Amino acid sequence: MDKTGAGAYIYAKANGILGKSFTVTRAHKLFEVKSLGELWTLIFRDQPPMVPEVMLSQQIEEKAFSNFISQYENFINCYDNPSPVLINQLLTYEGENLKEIGAALCKGEMKCPSVTKFKKLPSLNYAAWPDIKKITKGSAFSWYNKVPGIHEQQEMDFKIDIQICRHLWESALKEKGESGEALLNLYKQEFIIKNIVWVLRLRLFYNMKNEDIIKNLIYVTNKPGRSDPVAAPALKILDWPLDEYEVWSNWRYSNLVNPHEDGQIWQIDPVWIERKNRLEINRKAAKLFHQFPGEPASLIGWYKIKEFELSCIRTAVESIRLNVNSEEAMDAIGGLNG
Repeated sequence: MDKTGAGAYIYAKANGILGKSFTVTRAHKLFEVKSLGELWTLIFRDQPPMVPEVMLSQQIEEKAFSNFISQYENFINCYDNPSPVLINQLLTYEGENLKEIGAALCKGEMKCPSVTKFKKLPSLNYAAWPDIKKITKGSAFSWYNKVPGIHEQQEMDFKIDIQICRHLWESALKEKGESGEALLNLYKQEFIIKNIVWVLRLRLFYNMKNEDIIKNLIYVTNKPGRSDPVAAPALKILDWPLDEYEVWSNWRYSNLVNPHEDGQIWQIDPVWIERKNRLEINRKAAKLFHQFPGEPASLIGWYKIKEFELSCIRTAVESIRLNVNSEEAMDAIGGLNG
């Protein structure tokens, strides 16, 4: 279809899907059921397969993910010439696939690991296993053309992360008008908080030196410096005290900070920040979806909302398997009331 016709059709279909999805307003339903069989029926509206509980939990997650990716691919293929940002969004999963393949080859495994395969938008040539050069040829990751040594694997994985962030950032920059600016702000929030959480984890749990922490930051320019829009906010907090609430309460992202109770010892909590940001990204994604109907930015908003739903489904599965109460389970995704 032409861009206008495809955009209108996609928005109508995507809106209908969201109406039946387990987003913030309906996600609590996932945590009200008491068994995996009930959860299957709630999500997929049919009877669960007769398999052991461990297999059923895996099948729920796999089916939910498969449905999500299939719907997104179908939307993209409605366009005669889809926007690069829509295709690049799938690089997130392609990158994870490549990490799995690199790890398997590094260990000398004989079989290709289980990966997410795209029906209509393939990038990596999985049929070329175990030839890594042929697997990545013509893809965004063509530079990954040799099997990494055991000490190189982490560095290669990090390069994949950088590649994904840059592709998403650069393709968002090419989107015009207010929708493009809003999309860029969504990615910016996502990348900045990812860096901030990483900085806090490395400081709190590994006592890592600043120069080593900086090497682990993602960036979208030529280096993770103070002029980089996604690295700079993380660099700013490198030396902030980790146990002084007043400092963090005046921070730009103070709405994500774990609360302080009088008389209690306080320390910044990166897990809390990560969970609260998940809700914040979902809120921004919902605004993006509704504010720019028919635009690529709207479909990216839909994608992020559905990713949040997947996170809720996975958490619900684990809470049932581990017999965790619903309040604790919902806290694990940031608390559904924000």
